[in-house]
Amino acid sequence: MFDINPRLIGLVVRGIEIRSVDELEQFIEENQIQMAALTIPKTRACEIADRLVASGVNAIWNFAHVDLNVPDDVVVENVHLSESLMRLSYRVSRLQDEKKNKELRKAK
Repeated sequence: MFDINPRLIGLVVRGIEIRSVDELEQFIEENQIQMAALTIPKTRACEIADRLVASGVNAIWNFAHVDLNVPDDVVVENVHLSESLMRLSYRVSRLQDEKKNKELRKAK
């Protein structure tokens, strides 16, 4: 994990130390990282994605609500949480409707 907030640098979360974003490229190269998860504000996502790609990352799991412009040989999986929540709510609603309809048919 990497962050720009100096108060978070050095903290350990579930056994993983939060590092300064200034160490990003060095860490990627030293550890041969190929995949990264982007969970940052969309205002910084493109910049960080460019840094990831330039350092050799070839797959990005993108939670930032912005589409990334990366080379064709880099795989990006965009996760838009609001859309996912909407699909989940829709599916729950349909399931509840199906249950009600089934109960009504049994009652007849």
